[in-house]
Amino acid sequence: MFGAYLLVQACWLAVVAPVSIVVSESLMSWYGLQGVANQQLLAFFLSPSGYLFAIWLVAMALFNFFLQQGVITLLLAQHEVNRRSVSQAVRLLLNRSWLIARLAFLQSALLISISCTILFIGRWLFGLMLADWDINYYLDQQRNQLWIFVTAVSVGGIPLALWLGAKWLNWWFALPYCMLQKKPLSNQLRDSTKLCRHQRRLILALNAGWFALRALVFVSVISGFIWLLRFSLSWWQPEEVTSLWLFLFSFAVLAGGSVLSFLDTWLYASIQFYMFKVLVKRNRSGLKLAHQRVLRESHRLHLGLRLMFLAVLVLGANEISDEINRFSQRFSAPNSFVVMGHRAGGWLALENSLEGLQKSINLGLEVTEIDVQLTADGQIAVVHDRDLRRLTADSAVVHLSRFEQVQQAFVNAGFSTPQALPVWLAKSADKITLNIELKRYNDSLALVPALLDALKDYPHPVIISSLDGELLETLKLQMSDTPQAKNISTAFIAAASFGETDVQQNVDMLIVNQQWVNAWRLLSAQQRGQQVHVWTVNSAADVERLYYLRVDGIVTDSPIIALETIDRLNQLSEMDHIVNSLRHWLSL
Repeated sequence: MFGAYLLVQACWLAVVAPVSIVVSESLMSWYGLQGVANQQLLAFFLSPSGYLFAIWLVAMALFNFFLQQGVITLLLAQHEVNRRSVSQAVRLLLNRSWLIARLAFLQSALLISISCTILFIGRWLFGLMLADWDINYYLDQQRNQLWIFVTAVSVGGIPLALWLGAKWLNWWFALPYCMLQKKPLSNQLRDSTKLCRHQRRLILALNAGWFALRALVFVSVISGFIWLLRFSLSWWQPEEVTSLWLFLFSFAVLAGGSVLSFLDTWLYASIQFYMFKVLVKRNRSGLKLAHQRVLRESHRLHLGLRLMFLAVLVLGANEISDEINRFSQRFSAPNSFVVMGHRAGGWLALENSLEGLQKSINLGLEVTEIDVQLTADGQIAVVHDRDLRRLTADSAVVHLSRFEQVQQAFVNAGFSTPQALPVWLAKSADKITLNIELKRYNDSLALVPALLDALKDYPHPVIISSLDGELLETLKLQMSDTPQAKNISTAFIAAASFGETDVQQNVDMLIVNQQWVNAWRLLSAQQRGQQVHVWTVNSAADVERLYYLRVDGIVTDSPIIALETIDRLNQLSEMDHIVNSLRHWLSL
């Protein structure tokens, strides 16, 4: 029985799973999404293509479960006629596969309709909450509206969901009927409804108990596995790990998972089959002969069906190979990792100074970040703070002062004369890319046109970043039809720990603090095609962690430490990269 289960599971993974991936990706691309981690998924699931995607996804999962359950049901039924033939059971299962697929899609449509009913009502009644994703704000600030939302969903959505759920319970014995009698699907569903008519409470209790037990075992096994893996990685040294050890470990995990999955399916199928057998015997004893005739028949696969399976198997193997390669790349050495100087050169020189810029160029940094704001006379000064007190002991406020006053304050403090942005552009041209962070300490948006004017004759790539979403939105709007737009990349500096704005989702890159980084956000941004850079990273341990989490780069005050760390990591073996990647991903 376990062998038959493995055979069916292997066929599904080789044939159906790759097709499911291709169709799923096509439906998401049709809508405009590129990955399952994107936070636009709620709107996607409420769209027509998302509804079809959800039905397809659940139907494929049900189809897999029904195939596993079906072969076990057939093997259990064969005991009734003293016949034990795995090959015969598998052939009968394949002959019934089209019927099973239709049943899976029908049940999937019911389950997704239940979910979408509640989602549609929730979206209509509380659209702002579902659109903004800042759920913490609404839970804290709009409790009255939240109670209205919950009440309305309960009154309007739950009765409809219960009616659809009753339909699903009525079809619980449809699979054994499909396996053991030759009738159209509509007749199988009608027979199942009659058989379930007075058993729905028992069926619901059995399913609820099974789901609860399954969830408990699943959580326990996954938690234990993660603990074991973390414990192993904490004392394993990469040089001690060989390909054979990794193979044996992976085999043990797959074997254990397969045994648990088989026991889960066997338990469910056995309960369903023997309950079906008792009810059929009690209500329609004449069906037993029909079931026995089906089991004693010889079933052969049509040549066309065999060729179709062979063709899909070849396509599936190719698709699985591509997916494995893409997944394994996350545990290999990154292809690129950008070290970006903070405030021109970090601790190499005075912040936002031309000396720091020159030292960043000498070190070979690809990018360095500088802060700019507008002075009272319209000059773009390279200064971080609102006033000059921290650096020069002068209380002058930058946006209220003339640029000459800003320069004099630095000279009086014993520093070299600071220069306006055009000088920085000239010194960095074709040597280093500037990440220009826009700052303002008032309501004016005048910095944006002033910056675009300064860049109009600058032919080299430049990054423009800001914490200020309004400044970035204004920048994107004003530069959209300008020649320099092709050389400008936009970046949002994300300091908040939750929530995403529209501008945050539509920039070329995110520059985030280390607390922001988690698996969901990182995958979400990268699957939107955004680069992710992390600030401010000043220790070798943090550089290594982010290197293996495959962020695109870091902003640092210690570029020498960062470059030395990256050089050391690039010299490690592929096995070192795999072990270190697993260790750091499990730490999220």
